[in-house]
Amino acid sequence: MSPRPAKAVRGRVGDDPAAALRTHLIEVAVALLGERPLAAITTREIARAAGVSDGVLYNYFTDKNELLLLALVRRFHPIVARSDTGLPQPGTGTVEANLCQYAEAALTLMVDAVPMASGLISDPVLFHRFLAAIHTEPIAATTMPVTGYLRGEQELGRIGDADIMAITTLLVGAMLSLTLGGLMRGLPTSELVAEIPPVIALITPALVPTGT
Repeated sequence: MSPRPAKAVRGRVGDDPAAALRTHLIEVAVALLGERPLAAITTREIARAAGVSDGVLYNYFTDKNELLLLALVRRFHPIVARSDTGLPQPGTGTVEANLCQYAEAALTLMVDAVPMASGLISDPVLFHRFLAAIHTEPIAATTMPVTGYLRGEQELGRIGDADIMAITTLLVGAMLSLTLGGLMRGLPTSELVAEIPPVIALITPALVPTGT
């Protein structure tokens, strides 16, 4: 006879109550991470929100950090996926307009990811476990799309022999600066996005092909 599902997940479809409860705990942790800083989340709080006793968590995870790590990874990947959606391809539109879109994608990703990552900085062990779990540096999620796009435009001859990595660093660095300033001042993302075109206007002259 299969074990009786825990009350917190009773009624869910599936034949594995243990897996269902483990998933439920991760989902609860994901929700809590969206509401408060990582360091402020306690084992008891997770258990209460999940509708289980405190000790149940240790039946499914070695410690609170393992659960929070899984929740962080689950939050991070959709953020990256959203930022990559609908970006223009090399050879389409104008380079300046396209870079504005890439910059906005990077900014949006940072606005979502920086608060999440900031809670990890004070815990180096958990931070490195997070990096290992996502298989990349978080900043690479913003630089790689920009670099790939610029290299594509360079191959098509739409931009000159500019240093692609230097341009990417300038663009991503500017977006990080906007993000940090916006978070500290409590500004909405829409106000930060409005500051992107002047930044890109400063970068694009360095991309003009020689002789143009």
